[in-house]
Amino acid sequence: MKNDQILRLLGEVDDRYIEESMMIERKPYQRLKWGGGLLVAIAAGFMLFTSNVWNERIPLSTDSTANSVHIVDQSKVTSDISEENMMDMTEDELFSKWNPVVVRGTVTDIRHIEIDFNGETEYQSLITIHVSNVYRGDVQIGRDLIVRADAIKETGQTTDASVISHVKQGMEGIFMPIPYDDEFVWEQNDATLRLKDIADYGFPDGERYLFLDTPNGLLFERDAYPSLQGVDSLDEVEDWMMTRFSE
Repeated sequence: MKNDQILRLLGEVDDRYIEESMMIERKPYQRLKWGGGLLVAIAAGFMLFTSNVWNERIPLSTDSTANSVHIVDQSKVTSDISEENMMDMTEDELFSKWNPVVVRGTVTDIRHIEIDFNGETEYQSLITIHVSNVYRGDVQIGRDLIVRADAIKETGQTTDASVISHVKQGMEGIFMPIPYDDEFVWEQNDATLRLKDIADYGFPDGERYLFLDTPNGLLFERDAYPSLQGVDSLDEVEDWMMTRFSE
């Protein structure tokens, strides 16, 4: 008998018979079946929760057509240096081409993301920087900047690794990220990602736009800054930045 027929018939049955039928006790095997099903559901839910399906997903605007962006564990990350922006530039051009803000701050958080461009996967890192000083740009002291960077892979901190790969939570540095607007779009495999969907700022590359105070001393791409060849501390870089942008 079809469901709609059953419902019509129920409308013609005295209410007390319906109430009596609802008082019938479930059989034991029904309770056991329900309990077993619950355990299976819990186990399946745990497996899904621990899989990549349930990693935190970053919501994207309608301007982005990439399939998804998920937060992932660093152990899953593979890294590639962004070479498209590694063209030769003078010291002055590093400050003028992308018009970066220049701030001093401390890295308070690092997250790693997996981007799905219609089946092609790319990894990036999102660095949160708590700003303690500003040398250039419309940034407030005390603000947290979320900056997109080349993927920070577990490298063992070898000396030949890129500068960005040495970034650690709690590390202080001077950073030169560029502010994103709607024109910054990553296109790959017939899909797009508006970079502002994942961060308000980004490093054009992982070598020349940051100066790090590491346990092994000051680290930056020295070949890119002839004026800073002799400096050995972050404070000396700060003095140079303040002089440069006070003129």
